[in-house]
Amino acid sequence: MKTFCKYFAVPVAIGVIASVLCIIDAFLARAFVKTGNFMWVAFAIWTIFYGASINERIRGLIGIVIGFLVAIIMNLITTSFTLNLSYLSISCLLGVLVMNFAVMFLNHTKKTWTNSVTGVFAGIFLTFSGLGINLSPTADVKSAFLMLAIIVVYAILGLLCGFFSMYFTNKAKKKLETLEPAEENKQ
Repeated sequence: MKTFCKYFAVPVAIGVIASVLCIIDAFLARAFVKTGNFMWVAFAIWTIFYGASINERIRGLIGIVIGFLVAIIMNLITTSFTLNLSYLSISCLLGVLVMNFAVMFLNHTKKTWTNSVTGVFAGIFLTFSGLGINLSPTADVKSAFLMLAIIVVYAILGLLCGFFSMYFTNKAKKKLETLEPAEENKQ
């Protein structure tokens, strides 16, 4: 039992959690789009917030939504005018500068639920990715809400997977600690 807890309990638990996520995605993704999957979104958020506390996870989810909005604003700024310097859009530089300043300023609002810079950048990256199916939040309102819904639902799944993987990791460690003294008494 000690060997199992030491080497296999955590990988088996993580494998089971990932498999459950895969099964959920097989059905849930079809509720959003006809083809494609979004399990990778949950895996990305699971990885980003793996060791986070529950409060950090909640702030992270709020940050992901803020990041979605920031990405829309950045996109709108970069398409606002077309003055270019050697293939470099001035509006792109302006959008990146202004919005990254605003995001980094959130770090100084420590007593609010909006101070997850990591969550904001995760939301920006997910939005700019088009979720792998070329969704654009600036195409129309329907696309924006679809993209936000997918991001939020799969971010919640990723945060839950991270929570349960930490829970089972801690449970396996405690089980291992209770087994070690018992085996020392046998000798």
